[in-house]
Amino acid sequence: MKSFARKKTEAVGVDITPLLDVVFQLLLFFILTSALVQLGIELDLPESNQSNEVLEADMVISIDKEGRVFFNDRIVGIEEVEAALRSFAAQNSSGNVILRVDSAAAYGNFFSILDASRNAGIKNIHLAYEEK
Repeated sequence: MKSFARKKTEAVGVDITPLLDVVFQLLLFFILTSALVQLGIELDLPESNQSNEVLEADMVISIDKEGRVFFNDRIVGIEEVEAALRSFAAQNSSGNVILRVDSAAAYGNFFSILDASRNAGIKNIHLAYEEK
């Protein structure tokens, strides 16, 4: 007589290991490229005939054409500028500050930042521009 024993069946599944490898590679790519992107603030810098000396910036202050002020990509109010600069000056007494101002920005905002930096005791403030 024949026995009707059941055959053992193997569980069928989809191997997602290659999919996870691709996802992690993409994640790593986007993390690294976002870290290498220069400030994401769109500015139309003024032009100059002078050669542009590249400095290592400890802080970058940007003013866009709408008058918004950014400290290292973080937006701050114009009233918070001097306090933030005093905090920076206390930590980095000889640090370089680069001021990036859109050519269409109001002169008053630019002058307010310069005045606040003088009041905070910052000595190394540099203006960013593009070469002609």
